[in-house]
Amino acid sequence: MDYSQLPMILMFAFGLGLLHSLDADHIMAVSNLASGQSSTKASVTFCLRWALGHGFTLLVIGLLVFAVGISLPVSLSLYAEVAVGLMLVIIGAVVLFDIFRQRAHIHFHQHDGLLEHAHWHSHKKEKSHRHTHTAIFVGVLHGLAGSAPLLAIIPIARTEQPVYAFIYLAVFSLGVLFAMLLFGGLLGVFTKKILSLSESLFRWVRVALGFGAITAGSMLIVEII
Repeated sequence: MDYSQLPMILMFAFGLGLLHSLDADHIMAVSNLASGQSSTKASVTFCLRWALGHGFTLLVIGLLVFAVGISLPVSLSLYAEVAVGLMLVIIGAVVLFDIFRQRAHIHFHQHDGLLEHAHWHSHKKEKSHRHTHTAIFVGVLHGLAGSAPLLAIIPIARTEQPVYAFIYLAVFSLGVLFAMLLFGGLLGVFTKKILSLSESLFRWVRVALGFGAITAGSMLIVEII
């Protein structure tokens, strides 16, 4: 390999990381979970934790493969993909259950003689500790699912310097992190805007996301099986 091309390869890795973060299963899972956050900062933080879980998993697997020489089972990525599909179905179902069955209800009341109208209220208390673990776990699972295809296409994987392949993974993960932080910020702004327009509209947006996660997860499972 011509190592003078290394900067170009690392730029390519960063770009692939940006695109990889926008995979449908990533966006669907993060959108469903992060849309319930209370602020833009919380949404960005959730996406940051997802990206850290994803990147940490890739770096650990890369270290095992390139530095230690451990061969990963071919079925690892396949099982992880099935797990991602199941996770999406569960996330979607939990979001719908959270909206319709347990934690939210509609209050009807009047203000100063005006027409009676409804407000959608949720009495669920934020559980930041649980959210921390959820974000990291989902990121780890996505990292496992995408590890085998990524390792197979690393252009410097078979060099005598495995450190370069490890650097490639690190730069790729930085691309994922950058794109996910941007997505988290946009999602937070979008959520705040929708809530300012109508709480009922926000509820239906989350309903759509929930059904979307179930559909995407089911399609992923069927495709693999």
